[in-house]
Amino acid sequence: MTSAINVISLGAQQPVVLSASALAALQDAEVIIGAQHHFDWLADFKLSARQILFPSPFNALRVELEKYDSKRLVVLASGDALFYGVGDFLLRCVDRERLCFHANISAIQAAFHRVGLSWQDAIVQSLHGRPLETLKLNLQSGNKLGLFTDEASTPQAIAQLLCEEGFSDSQLWVCEALGKAEEVVGQYSASDLQTEKKTFHPLNICIVQCVGNNPALQRLPGLSDDAFATGREAGKGMISKREVRLAILALMQPRHNEIAWDVGAGCGSVSIEWARQNPSGQIYAIENNSERMEYLTQNNQRFGTRLNVTPIEATAPQGCDNLPVPDVVFIGGSGGELDSLLGYCWQKLQSGGKLIASAVTEGSEKVLLDFVAKHNDCEGEVVKLQVSKTANLASAGELTELKPVTLIKVVKSQQALH
Repeated sequence: MTSAINVISLGAQQPVVLSASALAALQDAEVIIGAQHHFDWLADFKLSARQILFPSPFNALRVELEKYDSKRLVVLASGDALFYGVGDFLLRCVDRERLCFHANISAIQAAFHRVGLSWQDAIVQSLHGRPLETLKLNLQSGNKLGLFTDEASTPQAIAQLLCEEGFSDSQLWVCEALGKAEEVVGQYSASDLQTEKKTFHPLNICIVQCVGNNPALQRLPGLSDDAFATGREAGKGMISKREVRLAILALMQPRHNEIAWDVGAGCGSVSIEWARQNPSGQIYAIENNSERMEYLTQNNQRFGTRLNVTPIEATAPQGCDNLPVPDVVFIGGSGGELDSLLGYCWQKLQSGGKLIASAVTEGSEKVLLDFVAKHNDCEGEVVKLQVSKTANLASAGELTELKPVTLIKVVKSQQALH
């Protein structure tokens, strides 16, 4: 008979403080699964249950849960199990109805209380096991950040990145070994902390009050063209210009957890803007030109989007065969194969998915309009953009006309699967 699993968060305080329900579940357990330090923290509780250490690799925990599914089972968690903890893993492999969660204070909550800052408006980000440059996604003056760290995202490394990106006046609090006897909380400016020689406790939380400005990291879509590496003069080369890019993003409408393809991605400007607006989504940037791929890779790191932009150096459609089924596809470059690419992407697209494509030549525009005519029973739209602009206010009367761009959007309905 399958039994319930009690998931007990141990909080950020030692000695451990548990609710009455958590304590009752712990004392009633037949099997307890956790890390060695969890059992060390609970040494005074005189547990009678069998103690099992988390397996390595951690994914094997699923097997352990199945092995003891007829037992009264407890899983232990540091801090808060449902906040960057084991709870997320359990919810993916066990029926929610079997899980009973016992709350406790998270390390982030404890850190803000130690520092004395409200945290209802804070942005909490984990840098644990993630590229440090993903921090750039949240660098805006006035932002309050709570950061989980690891050996690569040390307080000094965080401070150095802040200084490099124009946020050297930011204030940082480093909260070391929260709840333990060796707990220390220190406050620094980013400019001072980047050269700090101190070795911090490996278990630390950083709180950042952002002060500074970097227009290249603006949160709203519409990054400046010259912020992207293209291998040519700033703002030139194989890049969807800002005004066109904004229209493309409006048609793509990034949504939580979506899978997207950017076919003919060039330097990656559309992929990167989409990813910055949808950090929970995944976009695959397909590009067959190795030079453009190099700039795409540079831009991906520059804007901190490596977690959810995956560059694919390949020629479409062959390079798309093994990619996850997309919710949205943008075709920006086709190498003269626009007609076949539209058909291929349409076939791969999820029901309810969105296909967006652009054309700058009369021939490619005709292909797009023919495709629209074939699917005129679907929801969608056609947009033609003619942009004239100058960055030189002294010559505002002499605007430069960009090439007209035609954009289509077609939504794949249940009735239009082929």
